[in-house]
Amino acid sequence: MSYISINAHIIRRNAKNGTSDPPIRIARSKTDKHPRYVHAVKINGPSELIYDPGHHILKCGARLVLQTDEQHIEVIR
Repeated sequence: MSYISINAHIIRRNAKNGTSDPPIRIARSKTDKHPRYVHAVKINGPSELIYDPGHHILKCGARLVLQTDEQHIEVIR
C-alpha cells in the first residue's frame, strides 16, 4: 500500500516565502523514511480516502491520507 498526503507546512512556507516546493507526499508505507514529494499526482485505480481526527495515520503526523496500491500512482509533474 502507498499513502498520499499533503504537507501543510510546505504550503504555508511556500505562501510565506513565495516558493513553489512540492507539497504532495507519497509514502510507500506508514513509516517510510524517504517519501517522494511532487506537485501533481493521478490515481489510475481504486483508492480510499481515510480521515482519523483522533490519531496520526502516518508517522509524519498525517490524519488524512489517500491509500492506494503503488502501481495506481502516476506522477504528472
